[in-house]
Amino acid sequence: MTRLQLQLTFISLSVVGFLANLDQSIVATAMPTISSQFGALNQQSWIALSYLLTSTVFQPMFGRATDLFGSRSVLFASLFVFEFGSLLCALAKNFIWLCCARAVAGIGGAGIAIVIMVIVSQIVPLRERGNYMGIMYARVIFATVLGPLVGGLFVSFDWRWCFWINLIIAVPAVAILLIYVKKIPHTTKPDVTWRDIDFGGVTILGISVVAICLGLSWGGVTYPWNSNIVIALLVVGFVLVPLFVLWEIKIPNFPLIPMKMFRFRNVSTSSANNFFAAPALQGVFIYLPSYYQIVRHDKQIISGLEVLPFVMALLAMSTISGVIISRTGAVRTLLWLGGFINLLGTGLLIMLNGEHPRAVEYVLMFLTGCGAGLIIQASTLSAQSQVTRELLATVTTMTVWSRSLGAIVGVALQGSIITNLFKRGILASASAAPYVNQLLAVENVSSLPSDVQSIAARSYGSAFQMMMVATTAICTPAFIVSLLATKQKLS
Repeated sequence: MTRLQLQLTFISLSVVGFLANLDQSIVATAMPTISSQFGALNQQSWIALSYLLTSTVFQPMFGRATDLFGSRSVLFASLFVFEFGSLLCALAKNFIWLCCARAVAGIGGAGIAIVIMVIVSQIVPLRERGNYMGIMYARVIFATVLGPLVGGLFVSFDWRWCFWINLIIAVPAVAILLIYVKKIPHTTKPDVTWRDIDFGGVTILGISVVAICLGLSWGGVTYPWNSNIVIALLVVGFVLVPLFVLWEIKIPNFPLIPMKMFRFRNVSTSSANNFFAAPALQGVFIYLPSYYQIVRHDKQIISGLEVLPFVMALLAMSTISGVIISRTGAVRTLLWLGGFINLLGTGLLIMLNGEHPRAVEYVLMFLTGCGAGLIIQASTLSAQSQVTRELLATVTTMTVWSRSLGAIVGVALQGSIITNLFKRGILASASAAPYVNQLLAVENVSSLPSDVQSIAARSYGSAFQMMMVATTAICTPAFIVSLLATKQKLS
């Protein structure tokens, strides 16, 4: 590619990835409105969960498919599935239809998330990759900031535009990709057909992830922790993990996750680091807006903007770290520094209970965002630095997928903690108990009586603190594992 062709292709990939991320942040804002229209407010989490589950399950399959069938084929197949799923969402007639359509979009979103990172890794030299990946990760930040604003605008007149927008914005990006379609890497393995895909591995992994996430999400909220269904889900989910590893080693010719890549220390440490650090990243994004709505009594749009200190710090440090890596070739130092700052910031966020000045809260969010920004860049490049081009797509997939897996498991656990404790505090008050469903949905909290708002603020503040205690405990192994990474200077 010429410089111009590379930049145009890169911008198009960023726009496509931006769409997949914007879809999630818009829907998060619109969920109460959409679910209320279908009479399913108490099941609104399924709008997001159906997307996240299929996205997490299918990411490894798309990563492996890029090795077998080429990045070009996987890119356009993923785009088609994502846009088709968005169309089905826009046309949904009932809640079950909508959740199934979200699951379809999640499959396409999984492919987009993986293949755009793989293509960037294939077309950009290792030493320069940090600069490009910093911009690529910035799309997540912009989507997170714009999502609540755009979602709030759309639900004010027609929530279906939350999905129509995906079809409109995709047109110019796809047009540019089609112009340079022959420039996109398309290396395939000879004599490989769709039958060579590890469908057994996809099935085992899918059942395991879904069972664990449902068990953690339902425990103490929908069903008691000691109920048969929660225990069965968790047992099945965790028992299938070693079975999946054994299957991948012994059975398929082209395993979904080739275990041989974990012989490289940096691949293992980066994957573990991403898994354990992800709950801190996602927990801040997802639960801080609710904290500001319930504890600080802010409006929905304002609460979405109040994560900007975290978001801007993450964006800045991701970009700065990319520049540093491209100039020095050093990765491990940034990985260690990011892990330490992320752990420190996450631990300090335990202080958030509504009693400290807002400036203090913003500083703590900024600190946590700095650590997360350093980890995002350094962990991926650390893993890529030890492998040959043959394993590049698979290793890139593993770093992205381990972060997604950690996020969905972590968010399920965080949600269970915060919902259980918040609900317990509300039900303990006779005056607040009648409003428990409205408070759990974080819907029109400002319209409730002032005494109920005060009780909800104290209960949510306490629940948020305990959630951050658990999050800090989860983040601790991420920093410890990062210390085991080997020094690998990028060339």
